[in-house]
Amino acid sequence: MKSKNIFEFNILPDHELRLDQIISRELPEYSRSRIQKWIKDKRLLVNGRECLSKDKIKQTSKIEIELIEDEEIDILPEDIELNIIYEDEILLIVNKPSGMVTHTAIGNYNGTLQNALLHYNSKLKTLPRAGIIHRLDKQTSGILIVCKNLKSQFFLSKLLQERKITKKYKAVVSGSLKSSVTINKSVRRHRTNRKKMIVDDNGKHAKTIIHSTLYKEYASVLDVEIVTGRTHQIRVHLSNLGHPVLGDKLYGFKNSKLKKNRKLQEYMENYEGIALHAYYLKFKHPSNDKDIEIECLPGDAFNVVMSLALGN
Repeated sequence: MKSKNIFEFNILPDHELRLDQIISRELPEYSRSRIQKWIKDKRLLVNGRECLSKDKIKQTSKIEIELIEDEEIDILPEDIELNIIYEDEILLIVNKPSGMVTHTAIGNYNGTLQNALLHYNSKLKTLPRAGIIHRLDKQTSGILIVCKNLKSQFFLSKLLQERKITKKYKAVVSGSLKSSVTINKSVRRHRTNRKKMIVDDNGKHAKTIIHSTLYKEYASVLDVEIVTGRTHQIRVHLSNLGHPVLGDKLYGFKNSKLKKNRKLQEYMENYEGIALHAYYLKFKHPSNDKDIEIECLPGDAFNVVMSLALGN
């Protein structure tokens, strides 16, 4: 008999989309017809209850999907080079370059980290999100955890939800930030620009700890730790503080004083990313519950942007 596993995640209320559409948006690597079959076969539960594809989600809800061990996702492997900085029997740590999308999305099924991982290890085709437990924005570089089995994926996803995974970033921002600061400001999606997040008291709680490590007249280098993991959290918090990340046009960099820095502007025209790099992770290893720390400093492009911004 095939073994079964339960994959869990939370979804937010949505009064417009059907349940099957929401799940398809969350797990685009599975076809809509397969998701509808999960619902029909009672393998997908909402808050522990059976459901229909047409149901609407009116509150934050827990999704449980019963996955059969050899049930494969519906996206294809691609021969894309990976920078793997750690690997053991159940985990991979990958350094994602800026310009690469982490997960597939509706209308974007190629060239992603998921596609690359499936080529590197074909066994990941039986795991939701190819074993990836968190994500980085396309323009952000840095390290990501990838699990090789559902048990470790569930274990680390739970740690992530419980805020027991430490994540730190390096950032270069516009303006002189001379002191460290902790930001506790809720964020939500912009009502008209759905690609953008904004600070709003009616949003979800978000906490960012910022340490200023170097500053000049027009730019600063920061060490940033996120306690919560909201979409675009660091970018929107820094922008709200008046110090947008270099290259982040969505959150105000194009209006910064650094636009007068000709050498920086010329370099940024060919730079696909923003000056934000996830460099540090600390978490309990699923197999032995021991702390594991991974560090990977920014690459050459990030360092060039930093040097030009600081006038070095």
